[in-house]
Amino acid sequence: MSKPRSVRELRLPLDLSPALWEGSFNGRECSLHQLAPYVGKLKTGMVKAIIAAYTVPGDLVADPFCGSGVVPLEALLMGRRAAANDLSAYAFAVTRGKLAAPATLDAALGQARAALDFAAAHGPIGQEVPEWVRAFFHPRTLDETLAVLRACDKLDLPFIRACMLGILHHVRPGFLSYPASHLTPYLRLQKYPPAEYPEMYAYRSVAPRLLAKVERAYRRPPERAWAACDWHLACANSMALPWEDEWVDAIVSSPPYFGALDYARDNRLRLWFLGVPDWRQLDRALTANDRVYLPQMRACLAEMHRILKPGAPCILVLGDVTRNGHTRNTAEIVAELAEESESGGFDLEQIIEDTIPDDRRSRRATRTTIVEKIVVLRRRPTSKSTLRYASTDHALTRRPCQDWESVSSAV
Repeated sequence: MSKPRSVRELRLPLDLSPALWEGSFNGRECSLHQLAPYVGKLKTGMVKAIIAAYTVPGDLVADPFCGSGVVPLEALLMGRRAAANDLSAYAFAVTRGKLAAPATLDAALGQARAALDFAAAHGPIGQEVPEWVRAFFHPRTLDETLAVLRACDKLDLPFIRACMLGILHHVRPGFLSYPASHLTPYLRLQKYPPAEYPEMYAYRSVAPRLLAKVERAYRRPPERAWAACDWHLACANSMALPWEDEWVDAIVSSPPYFGALDYARDNRLRLWFLGVPDWRQLDRALTANDRVYLPQMRACLAEMHRILKPGAPCILVLGDVTRNGHTRNTAEIVAELAEESESGGFDLEQIIEDTIPDDRRSRRATRTTIVEKIVVLRRRPTSKSTLRYASTDHALTRRPCQDWESVSSAV
């Protein structure tokens, strides 16, 4: 009996129906997906369907704009390998926390207790904190938070760091801040005046909240384990990915949509705790405005083409953006750029439209992004990229399993 051919060998358009990811996945997905909030995160059901349709177990799936890490985590859960990248320090920290999560709840709780013990032993760090950050926390809670995050750095505990970021601000009592919105950091003083709700402005101990967060992260634990050599994570500009040529079996990613979301501004409080004092500088690099979107996306597509194996699929989730009565069809624009790429180009196989219900949108009751489109591209088998690593002294080679867990960070 002949060996079944993979999707890549068949190279046929597949029917990806939005019915495959209809409804909420919050109670079905691995709870590591919910480690920390992230504006505009991909739906896990959609990612699962795409990975199942266009890859086979053992494939290397890359996401150059990984955000909260939905694609790399889902790839590992499905028996693939993962390569992920994002320029945002927050995206990098959350994704690394998920991919480096301990195999068991007991091991995770052990890491949390180690961080708490280190923080207690070394005390407050006396760090200078700007007033806008202090406004979110009781002074004792802030000191404890800084001490535990320092412990995460010293002890190299990326999972615990991500848990801390996940409980940093919210209205609920299980979080560390004064009453604030969950996704984006805005104090809710008008809705919860301190004089009327004094208990919401009292000291909040970090230890019980962190331990409870760790337990929540393992409510639906991974059904399979993976090795450190199964994933690679970088914090770099997607116009210059730190990966070797023709290395990747598939790309599944959601690039920026013409400035529809302000990722740095929306995560400015968490970014400050990660050592990024000027979120505006990062926002300028991340926000895709009219002036830079086309040339930057063209450069990103050239990099995606370079790292993909010939004939490999590239699936991009993009949203149409409506602002001030004007709609930009991001998917069609990117598809056109991909087909005409100077590096050799992609073939467009299909575009699948998915209307976003209001409860799935980051900013509800707005018209910014109402429709998402899945753009299915494939690198032309006979095209040639401008190879960057094969002929230079900066070659990135496949490393043995024991040291392939390369975590490169620019922050």
